[in-house]
Amino acid sequence: MISWIIIGMLIIVVLFLAKARHIKHKTFIIIFLVLIIFFYFTASKVLSGKNIDLQSFEGIIKAGKIYFSWLIHIAGNTKVMIGNAIKMDWIGNSTIEAAK
Repeated sequence: MISWIIIGMLIIVVLFLAKARHIKHKTFIIIFLVLIIFFYFTASKVLSGKNIDLQSFEGIIKAGKIYFSWLIHIAGNTKVMIGNAIKMDWIGNSTIEAAK
């Protein structure tokens, strides 16, 4: 319940700040909001069930190590996936050549 209240407050703050006169401020606010929401949901998913005490300094360090390890792992998997997609023979799968 608290998480939805925090998300609602963030959305209200962003909507309030979106009334800024400059477009670059609006863009920054939107990017910042997306990053905060991404961090919140991914951190809550990654750290769930780990029994980490976030009220101690050691717990925060442990949570940070786990989260950033997960984030680096995701980046590595994305790199491998994109590399494999680039290496595939996409032209060889065309049915246009078979029709001639």
